[in-house]
Amino acid sequence: MNFMLLRPGMRRASYLYLVVGIMQACYLPFSSIVFRDRDVSFEAIGLVGAINSILSLAAAPIWGHLGDATLGRVAAFRLAILTTAIGVFAFAAGPAAGIPGSMLAAFAGAGIVPLLDAIGMERLAEVKGDWGPLRAITSASYAATCLASGALVVAGGAFMVGPLYGVGAIIVLLGTIRLRVRPPLHEKAAVHLEIERSELAGGNAEIAVAGDWRQRFGTVSLAFAQSPKLLGFLMLSLLVNLGAGIFYSYGSLRIQDVGGDASAVTFAATISAGIEIPFFLIGSAIALRFGMRSVYSVGLVALGLCSIGYGIVDDPFALAVVRGLCGIGYSCTLLASVLTVRAIVPSELQATGQALYQAISYGLAISIAAIVGGVIYGELGALPLFLLSGMILIGSVPFAWRILRVDTAPTTR
Repeated sequence: MNFMLLRPGMRRASYLYLVVGIMQACYLPFSSIVFRDRDVSFEAIGLVGAINSILSLAAAPIWGHLGDATLGRVAAFRLAILTTAIGVFAFAAGPAAGIPGSMLAAFAGAGIVPLLDAIGMERLAEVKGDWGPLRAITSASYAATCLASGALVVAGGAFMVGPLYGVGAIIVLLGTIRLRVRPPLHEKAAVHLEIERSELAGGNAEIAVAGDWRQRFGTVSLAFAQSPKLLGFLMLSLLVNLGAGIFYSYGSLRIQDVGGDASAVTFAATISAGIEIPFFLIGSAIALRFGMRSVYSVGLVALGLCSIGYGIVDDPFALAVVRGLCGIGYSCTLLASVLTVRAIVPSELQATGQALYQAISYGLAISIAAIVGGVIYGELGALPLFLLSGMILIGSVPFAWRILRVDTAPTTR
């Protein structure tokens, strides 16, 4: 692992990325298969997934605004963790099949990743580090924990998800004690802030944060006003994640549908997360050499092939192996996306920029994919569903090549 992560300024951020992976591995792999175990239909799972994604869509900009402009990133992060844990407990306990709990977890969970990334980006700027190795820590801890959490859920049932996630949340919260980051905008004496660049930003990030964040829609309006390339990038993310959202929503159900149990699902998640690690470690260097769009396009092709494979293969452990392509695809597209936001959005608005990316990609796009995918899966089966996903992903490559013209080279004056 990169020694940069062990520097005094990075130790706390590295710890948070480590334990968030552990915490998320206790819930995310099971969110859809538990519904099937509770006799919820594919169509109903799709509808619940769509509602949860819409809640995430609405919540993510709110969390970004709370982090950048009002509560501060650490306080907002703590609130998101605590509220998500309450939702996961309600999901595991099972009132109304756990649906209300999953909704609360979706709303609150929408803030965890963008706020964590904003904290991480701030620390990385201080040590001139890369985000990829930091994110690789999460993949490693997620992969290692999935095997254990899968075995515990198989042995103890769905209720185990709640206590496991709760313990993880407590460990995460302990890591935020005395964590110091830059103050939110409302605590600054002026709203005209100094231009800041990130290491990978280049000229595209040479943007002054000017204007008053209190205007309509708060820091969301300010992010769009100060980041001309943000809208085009978000539209690309919407298209791509219509395809990826089908796989994310129904990949685990496909494993269950062909005879796999929770251990098979977590085994697949472990393979995927394990393969992510080297790609996160070297991805920033590749982006500097070949450009964001090259990394992103490789990810699209890998995700597309993975989804097509899920439509054809009908053995649960063979599907787990195919899931390795998802590890390549997810790491490449996520890395390129987070670094693109880092490059085109001013550092003072990173929580908002990352939240907007999460809202469009994992909120709006997946809400549409979940509804449409549930109907197709229920009526036509797996093959048409996953072929559609693969076609959307691979067909998005030309658009990515055109839109992601982001300068990734370090800049000098």
